[in-house]
Amino acid sequence: MRSGAVKVGGTGSGGGWFGIRAVALAELRSGLRALLALGLIAGVVGGLLLGAAVVADRTGSAYPRLVERSGLDDARAYLPADLPEVTAGFASLPGVEESWTAYAWIAQIAGPTLQYTSVIAGPERPDDLVTPVIVAGRAPRVEAADELLVGEPLAAAAGLHVGDRITLKMLTLRQVARFDVGFGEPEGATRRMTVVGIGRMPSWNGPLGDSMSTPAFAAQNAGAAGGRSGFARLAYTGDAVADAALRDRFVAALARSYEGLPRPLIVGNYVPEVPVFPTTDADPAVAAAERVLGIGLWGFALVVAVGGCVVVGQGLVRHHARGAGDQRVENALGMTTAERIGARVLAASAGAGVAAVVAGGMTLAAGAIEPIGSQARFEPDTGFRPVWGTILGGASVVLLCFLALAAGTAALAGRAAVTRPLPGRHRPARWAVRWPPLFVGLRLALRGRAVPGTIGLPAAITATGIAVTVAGIVASTMLGASLQRLVDTPARYGFTSDLTIADAREPDMAALVADPRVAGLTEVETGRVTIDPARSRQIDAYAHVERKGEIPVSLVSGRLPAVPGEVAVGARVAVREQLGIGDSVEVTSSDGHTARLTVTGVAVPQPERGAPLGEGLLMTPDQLSELFRQPLASAHVLAAPGQAGALYADLARRLEVHLPGMPPEIDTLAGLLRLPEILAMLLAAVAVAGLVHTLISAVRRHTRDAALLSVLGATPAQVRAALGVLAGTTVLPGVAFGVLLGLGGGRLLWWQVASQTGVAPDVAVPVWPIALIIPAVLVGSLVLGAVPAVRMAREPVAASLRTG
Repeated sequence: MRSGAVKVGGTGSGGGWFGIRAVALAELRSGLRALLALGLIAGVVGGLLLGAAVVADRTGSAYPRLVERSGLDDARAYLPADLPEVTAGFASLPGVEESWTAYAWIAQIAGPTLQYTSVIAGPERPDDLVTPVIVAGRAPRVEAADELLVGEPLAAAAGLHVGDRITLKMLTLRQVARFDVGFGEPEGATRRMTVVGIGRMPSWNGPLGDSMSTPAFAAQNAGAAGGRSGFARLAYTGDAVADAALRDRFVAALARSYEGLPRPLIVGNYVPEVPVFPTTDADPAVAAAERVLGIGLWGFALVVAVGGCVVVGQGLVRHHARGAGDQRVENALGMTTAERIGARVLAASAGAGVAAVVAGGMTLAAGAIEPIGSQARFEPDTGFRPVWGTILGGASVVLLCFLALAAGTAALAGRAAVTRPLPGRHRPARWAVRWPPLFVGLRLALRGRAVPGTIGLPAAITATGIAVTVAGIVASTMLGASLQRLVDTPARYGFTSDLTIADAREPDMAALVADPRVAGLTEVETGRVTIDPARSRQIDAYAHVERKGEIPVSLVSGRLPAVPGEVAVGARVAVREQLGIGDSVEVTSSDGHTARLTVTGVAVPQPERGAPLGEGLLMTPDQLSELFRQPLASAHVLAAPGQAGALYADLARRLEVHLPGMPPEIDTLAGLLRLPEILAMLLAAVAVAGLVHTLISAVRRHTRDAALLSVLGATPAQVRAALGVLAGTTVLPGVAFGVLLGLGGGRLLWWQVASQTGVAPDVAVPVWPIALIIPAVLVGSLVLGAVPAVRMAREPVAASLRTG
């Protein structure tokens, strides 16, 4: 018996509770430090797992929580300022429970460059409808006509801060209606405004504009409004089919409200008359980012959980294996298997308590971590956010898991201690006689235990843990490479020009053609079309007219349209509408003209006027002119080498010019760039720690085997070779399978991200880093396996036989 073991009293039926208690105390006296150390490791593993769950939940729920906190409307629509009958009937459209109709103004922000903003204001709105979350400053006072709340995108683009004073030069309705031909200097009122707050919404665009003012501002400027914006809360039931039918009725009723009325100046020509549904039409890039972050965090948690269970399980195996002799004595004294296991579980409760406390503390600390990546911009509740249910429940689960592992490993040790192995005969193959180290190493690895009667984890468990870790590293590396390539290559998301001119007029185009600083100039004509029978979704249709040089369009597959009747669809449209090359699609323009077009390719056109990425259609200029009476015109400019800065500075003084920038969808993904790298590094650290522990434990378990080989005449080199084969065989299958699994998983993950974002789905495979994984792990395993082997060779064989 080990030092500290006790005599178990009682009758022939075992010691009962007193025997269990006595054995547990003996276990604590001899192995308390080991149990506490294993409990600490289990607590850290559990804390990492639960902390990842807390961060994943906060990250994944940031957008839904912002939707709830900001009172995001279910439906919104542009309403014509010159048709008050349409605005008056908005609140009575089918399914509307509550609504708010605001006035909208387009205003030029006075400054050195030409920049416009859209301001909305109106009567006091319902408390739970369109209430931006204030991230800086305060909300404008109802009675203040000179206070402004700006959205985060405008604040970032214009460099606005709380307390800034800006001058707004408002456009009249007539000027807004002349966007296609230009309107000169703003003719509306000039207002001096103070930025009192910066607001956060799931999205600032469309009818919501990018800034909000007060009822007092609306009363002061209502007569000069360029339009109206309607926001509605719909009577959703939660049934997807019924809610979709409700939206269709809403769209149809809004369309009927225009019947018999004069054509409005703006709605239908320059802004869509079809409403949008923000709560159901969330940005797919947000969903893609949530999916990537969730998979990354949960993948990390899975690897940590598997690796942690293997490490703690092996530690408990070794701990209980040292007491196998004690279990033989206890069995002889009449203790049942359940009593022996119960005694060791009772002793392990000390380590389990440490594990629960550490895991709970780490989970509590994880409440201070904000949503990671791009999802942080949606967090409505900044600061510390503990999740008490996860803290208490997770700590309890960690405690129970530690006790369950203790019970399982104690049962394994007890069974090995009291069971005599059956004799067996093994006939080695011919190759085993010629290469005995190879045969012995393979045999030891595949058996997963030293000699009959001892215990060890099966090789399949070790291989599974290694495979999962390596798969996570490979998939993370592929995702990171694909994200980096996308962000670094604007052409992959359609941005192939240096400048964009918002309202291209013929005199300006002619001047640019003659300007030697311009290497390429493309005029882009734009109109809005619907491609679904219910006309519930409008998308932009583009036609490119090359005026100078050539500015390419990013193609995913197929070719661009060459003649009328052909169309190239955006990548996101192709996925959503399930359109492929050769399919036909019927489009209806906002002017009411219809055409059936054949799909010739899938493209990533550069979006105009803030349209979503990958949502446009590309057609020939002749086809577009058949659909639209007067399309909008913009221009893409490719500057000569070294001339982009000077050309922008010159044009920005008289035209609305935009630098290419990064679309919101790509900006969302750019916020994930560090995640794959960090995840791969963490997984690599877990993999190294797990491999070190696994290989050293495997070699130690075979100490007696190595001593027996020496007694039977094996040379030290043969012993080292056999243990090297053991180490390599232990890790190689898991690494090879993990690489294959990671290649497939990384490709699938990137396809989902790319298809939802609207870019090309081909994945970037960093060949050399992935190709080096297998030899690096194999060499590392041979080195790790050789270190204990060299140490064992220095010990006397008798000592190894006695301690093994």
